[in-house]
Amino acid sequence: MKQRHSNCRLVYHVVIHTKCREHLIASPGDAETLLTFMKSKAHDLDSYIEEGGGWKEHLHLLLQSRPTVRLSDLYGQLKGYSATMWRKRYPDRPFKWGDGVFAKSVDPDNCFELREYIRNQWQRHESGLLVPEFERTDDL
Repeated sequence: MKQRHSNCRLVYHVVIHTKCREHLIASPGDAETLLTFMKSKAHDLDSYIEEGGGWKEHLHLLLQSRPTVRLSDLYGQLKGYSATMWRKRYPDRPFKWGDGVFAKSVDPDNCFELREYIRNQWQRHESGLLVPEFERTDDL
């Protein structure tokens, strides 16, 4: 009998960036549009984006998934689907994700600060109030 992991969820902090770090995310609304596409796809993959936020050339996700879902498949699907949907909605605004990704598992019971940080990405970048521990985009 196959064991089911009905109550077991893994939580990750994932950061993805645009191709060549181009400023393709022009506004908080653009970030929200990309996140809406990703949330829809995550749902199809039995996963959940608990929090999301972005800046001109990257997005942060607080992502939940089952242990049976490979993380690399999950973020690959999210990136591919969101870019495809973007190009369909905005054919005059090309969009591509870069190849790199930062992913780190986090304790779901101890990530309040990370949730707040992700939620307020645009404001944090505009004000320069960045937390180096959470802005690991240089590793991508």
